[in-house]
This record gives sequence, C-alpha cells and structure tokens, in this order.
Amino acid sequence: MRIVIIGGGPAGVEAARAAAPHAAVTLVADGVPGAWGPLAGRVWLAAAVAGERNLEAIGARVARASAGWQARCAADLAALDVTPLPGRGQLDGPGAVLVKSLDGEQMRLEADAVIIAAGATLTLPPDLAPDGERILAAEELGKLQSLPASALVVGDGTIGFELCHTLSLLGSAVTWLVPEATPHSGTAPEVDGYLTRLLERQGVHVAPHSRVTRLAARLEGVSAVTVNGERHGAEVAFLAFGRRPDHRAVGLPAEQATTDVYGQTKLHGVYLVGDALAPVAASVAMAQARAAALHAVRRSSEPADIDGIVLAFMEGPQAAKIGRLTTEGAAGSVTVALADSLAAHVMDATEGFLTLAWDYGGRVAGAVAVAPRAAEILAPLAVARRARLRLEDLAAIYGPYPAVSELAAIAARQV
Repeated sequence: MRIVIIGGGPAGVEAARAAAPHAAVTLVADGVPGAWGPLAGRVWLAAAVAGERNLEAIGARVARASAGWQARCAADLAALDVTPLPGRGQLDGPGAVLVKSLDGEQMRLEADAVIIAAGATLTLPPDLAPDGERILAAEELGKLQSLPASALVVGDGTIGFELCHTLSLLGSAVTWLVPEATPHSGTAPEVDGYLTRLLERQGVHVAPHSRVTRLAARLEGVSAVTVNGERHGAEVAFLAFGRRPDHRAVGLPAEQATTDVYGQTKLHGVYLVGDALAPVAASVAMAQARAAALHAVRRSSEPADIDGIVLAFMEGPQAAKIGRLTTEGAAGSVTVALADSLAAHVMDATEGFLTLAWDYGGRVAGAVAVAPRAAEILAPLAVARRARLRLEDLAAIYGPYPAVSELAAIAARQV
C-alpha cells in the first residue's frame, strides 16, 4: 500500500509515524520535516520567562531547538523507511500527487491514499501586512535587531496573549489593540480575565474596541489607526491573527473539502488533518493525523478524541483546558486554588487555580487551569476522562507528593 503525505509539520510527521509500519510512505514537504511555525515563539516566550534579554542568545536557542528537533524527526522517519521528498505537493485526482521540487522540476506520485497536512495560511485584514522590519507577524520575533522600547500588538486570541506576555517580560512598553471589549483566548472567560489582569500588572495597556483599519511604518516607528479614529504609535507592531486552510493551494476543490470523522474528504482516500482541516493546536493536529493514517491503512475504526486532548498556551503561568465546562453543558464544577498543593509552595508560585467539571453521571467532563504547569495538572484528567472515571474514583487517587498533578484529585475530594 502506498501513502503520500503532503506537509512536514507535526501532523505530517505523526501521520508518517502511524502509517509507516503498514505501508510505503512518502512525505512531501517544502521544508525540513519536523519544522513547526510556532516553535520559535515558544522558545522566545520560555527565554523571556527565564529572564533572558540577549537577542543573540535567544536566537541561538531557537536555532538549537529547531535543528535538534528536526534531526530527531528525520532520524525517526529514516528508521521507519519513510521517503522524504522536498517540494510542494498538489493533488492530481484522488489517487495521485504532483510534486514540484525546489529546483522547479515536477514528478507524479501514485497513491492509495493521500493525507493533506499542509498547514494553513495567515489571514490578515486589508491594509495590515507585515513588512519584515517595523510590522511583523507573530512568528517573526527573530527579525528584531534590538529590544523595542515600545510595541503594539494588533489582534486577539492566544497569539495576542503570548506576544504581549513575551514583549512585556522583555521590557517593552506594550499596547494591545483588542478589537472587542476584552481579549479572548477561546479557552474560558475566567482564563481570559485572569491573564488580562496579569498582563495589566506587568504594564501592558489593553485598549478595547480598537479594531485597526490602517497600519503604517515610518522611519521612527509604526502608526496604527483604529476604526473609531484613535491613533497609536510604537517602535514596532506585531500582528496577532489566526490562520485558515487554503485547499486550492493543494489542488482540492472547495466542494470536495467536506470531511467525515476521520478527515476523509469527498474524494475517496484523500484526508485533511490539522491546520489544513481547521487550525486548533498541534496536539489536535497530531491526533487527527494518526486517526486518518490508521484509517487509511485499515488498522483502526476510531476517530480522534478531540475533547480528550489538553490544549495549552502561555508560559509563566500556563493556561490549559480539556473537555467541557459548565458553560458548555457540564452538570457542575468546583474551583480550587493552586495553593492547595504543597508543590506550589515548594516552587514559590501559589497564584493560579483549577476548575474541575463533571457530567450528570458524576464523571469527569472537563477542566481548566492557570498555573506554572497547568498542562501537567490536567494530564491526569485526560486519562480520567478517557477511562470515564467518576469523581469518587478520582478522589481515591494519591499520586506523587508533592506534585501539582495532585490538584485534580484534591478537587475531586472537595466535591
């Protein structure tokens, strides 16, 4: 069986890992397999939280992380006999892929199944475009020649929270031009409020109802004009906008892009996964890729369990969520303070919380947390939710002590 995967990011690599033991796999990517766009931003954020201010040192850290991870992915794929093929892939019907190599040559690959994990494209309003110098996209922190004394963050979402956090920790005076009344991460209102207050304490000025209509770079800096005529200036501006799939770029007609629970499109044997389906998070993309790959090689009948995946963003503190909260249909919830765990006192980081929600059968429905290691706190709940544990089952668990992961069981015991 022949599988062709278009895209070398987390989803493409995971699809290759899942399919390779059962089929001949070719991975088509216009970059090095293992490359992940947000990686540089995560390294910048981690460095800023650690107190690093040297741009050269941060850049070197980004380069080490990227090179190390890409080498690890290349070794994994080589061990699985996956064939890497540099170039841009495009569908040529349901069972074939046209590959345009980096030097312009074309070749056609026959395939029993095609998994499209080609990512998504940045979506920007009119008159807002990065220039690589004064106006930068979120992933272009590495283009800074020096730490800016002032910065504008234009947009919203988790990208906006992370950019504001990074830049303010680096010492910039940050103005966040938020299009609505308050910033929204898409996680939970209590998370948005908590993190917004944290950023304001760090000196970030949050300007609500500031939808930017024009952004202009000048010799001395950048100027933004909002829909209500307000003007804001700074040395640089960063664009915090999301991405959307571009199916035409991979030769998939829009009318064929509807998918089933495995990501299979109306073209039999052609799958969309990850950002190419709908941008959410790398962990979701990888789960979708594995499910699609195993379905393509006829090894599984189970779709990806998206609700059971911990979604996390930010660092120092981190925010994380899994499943459903009471605002999304859960029966009830309880909130406990991070300070209820001895580990928080050991780390001298007691600010934060966990909210645990349950369904009408008394089983774990979901949770949200803000803490230095929020994803670790929710990790046991991912297992509990998968195993359909009731709260009394969770309450009876005593794990490592002290560890922040114990907070889930502490919450269950409080219920």
